[in-house]
Amino acid sequence: MDTSDVIRLVLLGVAVVLSAFFAASEAAFLSLQRGRLAALVFDRVKGAERVERMASRPEKLLPTVLTGNNLVNVAAAALGMALATSYLSPNWAVGASIGGVTVLLLLFGEILPKTIAAKNAEGLALVLVRPLQVAQVLFFPIVWVLEKYSSMVARFFGLSGTRLVTEEEIRALIDVAETEGVVEKGEAEMLEKVFHFGDRQVREVMTPRIEIVWLEMGTTLQDFLSIYARRTHTRFPVFETDRENVVGILSVKDLLKEVAQGNIQPDESVTTALRPVHFVPEAKPVDQLFDELRERGQQMAITVNEHGGVAGLVTLKQLLEVIVGPVGEEGEPVEEEFVAIGEGQFDVNAGMSILEANEKLGMNLPEGDYQTLAGFILEQLSHIPQEGEAFRHGNMRLEVKEMRGVKIQRVEVRLLGQHSNSTNS
Repeated sequence: MDTSDVIRLVLLGVAVVLSAFFAASEAAFLSLQRGRLAALVFDRVKGAERVERMASRPEKLLPTVLTGNNLVNVAAAALGMALATSYLSPNWAVGASIGGVTVLLLLFGEILPKTIAAKNAEGLALVLVRPLQVAQVLFFPIVWVLEKYSSMVARFFGLSGTRLVTEEEIRALIDVAETEGVVEKGEAEMLEKVFHFGDRQVREVMTPRIEIVWLEMGTTLQDFLSIYARRTHTRFPVFETDRENVVGILSVKDLLKEVAQGNIQPDESVTTALRPVHFVPEAKPVDQLFDELRERGQQMAITVNEHGGVAGLVTLKQLLEVIVGPVGEEGEPVEEEFVAIGEGQFDVNAGMSILEANEKLGMNLPEGDYQTLAGFILEQLSHIPQEGEAFRHGNMRLEVKEMRGVKIQRVEVRLLGQHSNSTNS
């Protein structure tokens, strides 16, 4: 082997190494997990900020690695051909060089480096980022042209605003994390509820008007204590003349302060110092109201329907329960939303939302002018049911198990075979 062949062989080895470098760079940067990269930046790991900047510009990164990879692969093919023609006839040289260089590049320039890089993305990205920056400078004219061209094509196809991470991808990661035991079941359920938070409307979580404990303007301390003995809420809406005219909110905390200071006697009104009332439409998204109440420093809002009438009330606690689940009152057990009492059989709180009933119980309740299971039952029956009354809908049998006045409290749901229509039974 003469000197020129030795040089060609060395250059071929360099080309394979460079091919492996560009292939590993591509795999490492495309396999980066943004959460882990953000943690490296937060921990001030050396080179992490460079990696973050480069990873955030894929339209510049990809032309660099692809340009470099193609150039070294072409060089490897040329060197392989030159070596082969030195020792083989022209007919054999072409086949030998193509086959040999292809196998060499495929194994050591693609498969092996990409496999290693995909499994050690963060570590390799930190090592490779500086050489990649040098390559970007060397290939600047080519990279600039390719970057502009790719941006133009992306805009033409409407891809310039495509999100790098979607809600569906995050939710899929949560499911995988729960399956692998990285995230506990309760944590996964709470994270899932966060995504539904903005999809829920206030009417789905509010206390309906019929269940509100009201105070009338001028209520005395003695009368209030009688009401409070039965319903120990921390805030009470106060109306004047009729319940459409809500004038304020009585805070028990404020009242206790007045009583402790001796400012109110048993026969005196407790409605002289009220907090302002905040009115919101019942169709308002839950997340917007949550931010609104926090900014205003309020704990309660009165909801109004499309006609301007009082529909109910909602508290900050009820909004939080959308994410964390029922909290309950101090000293009282939390009432479970549903309890499995058999295979495909559940004892369910009738206030459960249609969305949750479909997701958690496998029901297939249709959308309508109702938000809860109780609303669906009233829609189907068209009258106030009695305890024990039951009917079928699709593959479900629903039986009213508990009533409180005219309010449906708990329902027994049984999933059956498929049925096409609703029928009383």
